[in-house]
Amino acid sequence: METLKIQRIAFLVILMALVAGCAVQPFKTNLSVMAKGLYRDSTSVDTTTIASINWHDFYADPHLQYLIQQALDSNLNVRLAINHLAQASQYYKQSEAALFPTLNFGMDGSLSNISKYGNSQPPKVVPISDLKWSLAASWEVDIWGKLNSAKKAQLATMLQQQSTVEATRTQLIADVASAYYQLVLLDKQKQVTLQSIANYKKYLSMVQSMMKSAQVNAVAVLQAKAQLASASAYLPQIQLSIVTTENYLSQLLGKASSAISRSDSLNLILFHPEPLHIGVPVQMLRRRPDVLAAEYALRAAHEQFNVATADMYPQLSLTGSFGTEATGITNWFNLPGSIFWSAVAGLTQPIFNGRTLRTQREVAKLQESAALLTFKQTLLNAGEEVSNALASIRYLQQQAVYQKEQVDALKKAYEYSQELLMNGYATYLDVLNAQNSELSTELSLYNTYNSIIQQKITLYRALGGGW
Repeated sequence: METLKIQRIAFLVILMALVAGCAVQPFKTNLSVMAKGLYRDSTSVDTTTIASINWHDFYADPHLQYLIQQALDSNLNVRLAINHLAQASQYYKQSEAALFPTLNFGMDGSLSNISKYGNSQPPKVVPISDLKWSLAASWEVDIWGKLNSAKKAQLATMLQQQSTVEATRTQLIADVASAYYQLVLLDKQKQVTLQSIANYKKYLSMVQSMMKSAQVNAVAVLQAKAQLASASAYLPQIQLSIVTTENYLSQLLGKASSAISRSDSLNLILFHPEPLHIGVPVQMLRRRPDVLAAEYALRAAHEQFNVATADMYPQLSLTGSFGTEATGITNWFNLPGSIFWSAVAGLTQPIFNGRTLRTQREVAKLQESAALLTFKQTLLNAGEEVSNALASIRYLQQQAVYQKEQVDALKKAYEYSQELLMNGYATYLDVLNAQNSELSTELSLYNTYNSIIQQKITLYRALGGGW
């Protein structure tokens, strides 16, 4: 008989373990398969990636380093994300505590008297005192792994928020660097414009002298004045862009709008002129914080599905209480007569509940499917960012080569046209056309240089660099 009982108990334990295995499913993803082919036209197997470079080294300019550190310390979006992380951490601690029994202490007392003219027999001792204290404990036995799954879901949620903090930081670093180099570009364009204005003034002075000697007419002077005014009109536009960019950068730094200190000797074409290694796509999955956040969101949704599944199985709870209770203070200290205790074990199996639990389970499954779709979309977005940045850098660099040749040719054309004008072999229109083309083309060239830098900043962040 004893052997039969042991066999029955063992069978019951094995059966419950098997059912528990059906209730809780481990989280599985094949990330290497999902990452395959994320980068367009990239067959490299080189695992070297610029994402492994610390942002202090990638952004070597001391002024920019100071601004980035100031932004990381003071930016309001980063501080808000950290606040949300602290909240998620508290919920995770709560989910850990749910695995342990709860214990409550209670004490109450009452004092009453009965009218001697009522129906009740007056007690011998009045007033009547009733005192009680107790310790009450309860514990939900985690048979199906429900509480453990809930803890894992909260952990994934906390890690998701931590990745969100890092994503906010990497985006902030990219935004600060982008605005900083935009300011450097505007300074360069301002220098080019000032130099062109000086050249326009010299040309105006030259044609005025030539008009006195009847070599040109008044139309040439008026055209030179108009060209000078047109070039001068660039300055307010550039200055406005400088002020608005400084205001934007100040906002990123978490402070009121103010002037921004920056280098005045940066060579835009020397910002990482070497080939930029991107590594292999699977590396990005562990470096991009937004991808990690999407993966943790998927993990949390999976564990919530496990919780919803476990809710459909029997719930075993143990409760107990211990304390003393007595009428009268003297009896309260009369031990062990005043001691009471209780122990209860309860098993609850949901049967009919208006389809609530089944709906919760089906919705949790759909939410997990939605989280998987979001994760895949995040991967596609990441791959697109990298592919676009690589293509932009490649073709913008080609464009810059031709624009540089164009600028050099126009500068020579401007010099030659002035000499030819002085010797009567060219008209003032030839000089004006060369002047105007030179200014606009050189400004465009600097825009292209800046676009290359912006794409390199984007590539660094898109690969997961910056944290």
